[in-house]
Amino acid sequence: MSFVPPHLPPPVCNLEEHRKWQRIKILLVSVVFGLLAGASGAAMLLGWVWPGFGGGDAWILSSSVNNIPRDLLDIRVRAELEDRIASVYRDLSGTAGINFLSPDKKIGEAIFVSSDGWLTLYYPNYNGDYKNWRVLLNNGHSFVVQKVLKDNNSNLVYLKVTADQSGAQFKVVNFGDEAKQLEDVYVYSHGSWHHTWVTNKIVQSFHLPHLDSAPSTVVELNESFDAGDLVVGAQGKIVGLVSDGRYVLPSQYVANILPGVLGLQKITYRTLGTYGWFSAEQPIIVKNELTAGYAVARVTLNNSNLKAGDIIVEVNGQVADSNNLWYNIISNKNLKLKVLRKGKIIEFTQDVLEN
Repeated sequence: MSFVPPHLPPPVCNLEEHRKWQRIKILLVSVVFGLLAGASGAAMLLGWVWPGFGGGDAWILSSSVNNIPRDLLDIRVRAELEDRIASVYRDLSGTAGINFLSPDKKIGEAIFVSSDGWLTLYYPNYNGDYKNWRVLLNNGHSFVVQKVLKDNNSNLVYLKVTADQSGAQFKVVNFGDEAKQLEDVYVYSHGSWHHTWVTNKIVQSFHLPHLDSAPSTVVELNESFDAGDLVVGAQGKIVGLVSDGRYVLPSQYVANILPGVLGLQKITYRTLGTYGWFSAEQPIIVKNELTAGYAVARVTLNNSNLKAGDIIVEVNGQVADSNNLWYNIISNKNLKLKVLRKGKIIEFTQDVLEN
């Protein structure tokens, strides 16, 4: 009886043909395992994008839990924000020796902008009388108002309360970038959260002529809310305050003067010392053509290089619209201006000052 080692083909087999069949077997095995792996991966992917497929599993469930519907603000974000929001009332009401805060005396909602007790709210009807104002926090603490500053350019009011004897600091909100068109936002109105979205950004003349760095743009929502309602982005950052119905004053205008409020305790704007308007607010016509820029109606500085009647067409190489001029004013000590004066273009540098 002959013995054939196991690693060698039978003596009657063609060696080349044997090796070919070995390669085919290995290839078939690889294909089968590849198909199984591909099917498993496809099922997992399908289950992720379509959670109902196959009844779901733990991995699919965990991914769907984190995807909050767009019309809901995360409950943790809501709780954190509500700790940074306070209700402001004109004064206490009373009956039969009981003091209470009446809804008809509520001014609106304010947000904490400093840990030592500065708040901001939109209140165009402020008449200078804050003697009896009361501030109520979400945790039930009540405070009297020590000081109020009014920004006539934006109709924002900044008020100061004093921390209680425990010395606890107030929680402060964060400000987000200006909301973009079609971006989801959430409005805090009458103690409830409402989902909406941004439909447009428009230029709106609050005062004409106005200070060069004063508010001139608003964001429009798809529905109306009460003046003073807070508008928040999906990440829990304040993006603005409702100024009138659908219109939202972007939070950049709060940030613009906040350093002066917290440091100097007064309303200040960085400015070129001019009053006027942008072409988007009132079209500027030169030689029967629309000209983009900022028209200078009045100059408040004696040593300014600018004159009434100038049209600032560029600031640091950018078209002088409300965004570019505002950004450059708050970011630089002086600006390179291109100005149209009596039909001729001139260029010079102008210092930025505090107003």
